[in-house]
Amino acid sequence: MGISEQLRGKNAVLTGNFLVLMITWVLMYSTQPIPDTYSSLYFLSLGATPFLLSVMFFAGSLAVAFVQFPGGYLADKNGRRWLIATMSFGLAIGYLFFVLAPSWEFIVLGMVIQNFCLIYTPALMAMMLDSLDPAKRGSGLNFQSVLLSLISLPAPLIAAALVLVNGQYVSPQSDFGMRMAYTVVLVAYLAAAAIRIKLVETLPSNGEKRRPKILQSFREYPKVVRESWQVWNKVPKSAFYLFLTTIGINSLVAGCQIFFVIYATEVLKITGAEYAIVMALMYLTIAVPAVLAGFRMDIRGRKSFLVLGYLLYIPAMLLFVVANFYLLLLAFFLYGLGNLLRVNSSQALLGDLIPRDLRGKAVGFLQFFLYLAQALVYLLVGFLYSFVAPWLPFVLLAAASVPLGLLVVFKISEPSIKEF
Repeated sequence: MGISEQLRGKNAVLTGNFLVLMITWVLMYSTQPIPDTYSSLYFLSLGATPFLLSVMFFAGSLAVAFVQFPGGYLADKNGRRWLIATMSFGLAIGYLFFVLAPSWEFIVLGMVIQNFCLIYTPALMAMMLDSLDPAKRGSGLNFQSVLLSLISLPAPLIAAALVLVNGQYVSPQSDFGMRMAYTVVLVAYLAAAAIRIKLVETLPSNGEKRRPKILQSFREYPKVVRESWQVWNKVPKSAFYLFLTTIGINSLVAGCQIFFVIYATEVLKITGAEYAIVMALMYLTIAVPAVLAGFRMDIRGRKSFLVLGYLLYIPAMLLFVVANFYLLLLAFFLYGLGNLLRVNSSQALLGDLIPRDLRGKAVGFLQFFLYLAQALVYLLVGFLYSFVAPWLPFVLLAAASVPLGLLVVFKISEPSIKEF
């Protein structure tokens, strides 16, 4: 499928709910990477230490994990739309704490509020998969990622211009730039939340009211967990192994990401401006190979691209720990491409394996254990970085990619008939 066919005609991917979601993601992904570029340095400036950073993200991940079972249960019982539209406003309002924070503790409070609102995550992923034809799921997801990568391209350069002083992060001048950046994100997220009101429900009518009873789902937490657990008796074994490998690799990637900019600037002695250039070029250079991979994914299957994604982490992280500016460009190209291929192929495969009426619970189950594991890995990575060796978390990611990739090779099979 060519790019023009993605946009128009009977085979177009960008229609209906997927188009609405893409518009909102464009608003989010064009602004959020601006403060994200130097967010760890901002948190350090507000009084956090490298280990406290891991504690902050630990608390945030626990909050996300706690709401995933109810989120998946409600997405399959009451539908996707109400959760997505309503909680998107809460996610936006959480950025007020980032704008106004006098200390790192306020950042934690904002994270916890936002992450509670991510109760909509299972509903969002389920609606996205519901809205893509199985025959176009791979190319659609890759098109989404490539477009959002290109939209993100200017963000690191804008961040450098807005935040840095003579190419370096200097408090308090740089802190003011970060507050301005988070204000832009707040406005963009509010606009995206308003647009998401236009979404159309994708869960077939089942006699339940469309407005979910969120508090009741928490009171019935054991029942919600039990029903979510039972989903795995109704899906192929490959879905369970996809769940295990996704949890392992996502946790390590997330743990390493918060230390990329700190390691690059403090250990590798890369300037803040050079780091912004590296990030921008990563978004640009992965676009073409990712588009080509998306077209082939729907023809050749998802598994080979999933394995390739795992393998690319290995040279990426080994180069990163010893990089100068030019090696850093190569390291982040490999990392960005590997991450994109892995995420998109695993999401497409998840949609292929899990029926529509079970996707909310399955995603909620996956996300609960993913964020729980991620919370623990944040502490592990923070401890290794702060008290053992700063390079060790990145080498750990490279090493773990080997057994996880082999698990994909030997334990995950693509279905002969894809779920719609």
